[in-house]
Amino acid sequence: MDHFAFLLPVIFCVFGLTFLFVACHEPRSAPWWGLGYLAAALGFVMPILSTTFPGPFCALIADTLFLLALSFYGQGLLRQFRRTLPIVPRVAIVAVGIVASVVSTFVLQNPTLALSANDVLTSLCLGVPAVAVLRHARGAAERLLLAVVFMVIGDALIRNVVMIVLNRNPADFETFLASPYAFFMHSTSTLIGLLLAFAALGCVTLEVIGRYKDVADRDPMTGLFNRRGFDRLAGQKTRAGAVIVCDIDHFKNINDRHGHAAGDAVIAKVAQILVDGHAGDAVLARFGGEEFVLYLPGLTVSAAAHVAEGLQTRIGSADWPHTGPVTASFGVAETRLDDLSIYEVVARADRALYGAKLAGRNRVFTEAGRPADLHSENARAVA
Repeated sequence: MDHFAFLLPVIFCVFGLTFLFVACHEPRSAPWWGLGYLAAALGFVMPILSTTFPGPFCALIADTLFLLALSFYGQGLLRQFRRTLPIVPRVAIVAVGIVASVVSTFVLQNPTLALSANDVLTSLCLGVPAVAVLRHARGAAERLLLAVVFMVIGDALIRNVVMIVLNRNPADFETFLASPYAFFMHSTSTLIGLLLAFAALGCVTLEVIGRYKDVADRDPMTGLFNRRGFDRLAGQKTRAGAVIVCDIDHFKNINDRHGHAAGDAVIAKVAQILVDGHAGDAVLARFGGEEFVLYLPGLTVSAAAHVAEGLQTRIGSADWPHTGPVTASFGVAETRLDDLSIYEVVARADRALYGAKLAGRNRVFTEAGRPADLHSENARAVA
């Protein structure tokens, strides 16, 4: 018991500090897990201080700290799963728990009631958020975290049943510390607390990795995918489709005449026009400079040319107060059965773009090497 008494606060404190350190990179859920483990560590320090301070006082402080710890765990769980719950009922659970501890410890002087009330109410502090996020697990790590959370709740409730069935009611706080129940509580708390810490830390770590991976796949100026991100996402698409390559016309002149800040603003605005004007399942990337690539799964070259013409019109009709009119040229190509990679389609679309540039810019060319005769196609379709 002495070893557990000293070991448990140290373990929980280490995890608390670890979560707070990780919070520098993942500020959504990690701070709450860190606060929870630090509160629990202080709660497990109370038995050590019972030789210096009155036992009932230590019991009340410990109960309060555990209520706070499980509340912080619950908030961390909600933040991890991107869910919210009204704060007032959850604060009320903590308040009821503190009042119950005061009444049972100092008024009724009933340690058994104090332990039972604290176990039930701490279970509620974590159980209510756990139920709220139950259907929102997004992967194996979050499912494991939920499983361990319900183990924590089950452990607290089973301890109550064991204590009541075996009628092991401690007469006072000091008797409780020397009881088999206390040893059992510390043992299971150590094991399940470690499991919960590793499960939560695993989820937080995956969030950090995912965030940095997303940053590595994004163009910082526009927020679009860069070539690496395009390669990762477009490579996952197996359906037939089409590729549009867009290039801003006379972009070097814009930079030379109006400065690079104006050029950057043009790139950002064109990127937003492309985002607003393409289909929801498209993959859109900036390949560097003033060139953009759209991969449109499921579209034919004709349908993609319609999309490109719409984007061309939007760019040409947009308001450009700092640079004057801005236009863009487009090349369109369709996937083929013998394509070894998406970049073969990009290369054909790029050649079509080159044809559009040679033909005078501000137009859409298909891979056949000619302008997209969309209006003629529409007329034939109507006929």
